[in-house]
Amino acid sequence: MAREYDDDRVVIIERDGGNGLGMMLLGLAIGAGVALLFAPASGRETRERISREARRAGRRVKDVTEELGDKLADTAERARGVVDERVGRARDAVGSRVQAVTDAVAAGREAAAGARAEIERAVADTKRAYADSRRAYSERARAGGSGEPGPQADDTVAPPRHSHEGTTDGLPAEG
Repeated sequence: MAREYDDDRVVIIERDGGNGLGMMLLGLAIGAGVALLFAPASGRETRERISREARRAGRRVKDVTEELGDKLADTAERARGVVDERVGRARDAVGSRVQAVTDAVAAGREAAAGARAEIERAVADTKRAYADSRRAYSERARAGGSGEPGPQADDTVAPPRHSHEGTTDGLPAEG
């Protein structure tokens, strides 16, 4: 159901989110102009009225400006408080992370020092065992051994047993 509008009777008001102060000043200017056009008073009375209205409008503008300034100051103070709070939380978070990293580095250093000491003990034990085995080998070689690893004359080795099937110790004969 479409409606047709007569352009002379339709007024469209758009709200663009502009500031109310500018709209108020525009209204004051339009009101003052209309008052001048329709004023039934003389020129002197009209000038006095304009002067009075101008002072009144000036006071209103001053009041609105002060109110707007107070609101802006309050908003800025709240924003500053929010920013300070967030910065404080960020500092605390960074501080706790720095402490955690510092603790982790200290624990890593302690673990590395413990591992190093353990490795040094193992190397010393290995060196000692190697020196002991070399010394024992040298003493054995000097005592009349062949110097070759393997069984010595005083070692007992059981001779192999032969069975009637041509095997030694129950194993099949090679051949």
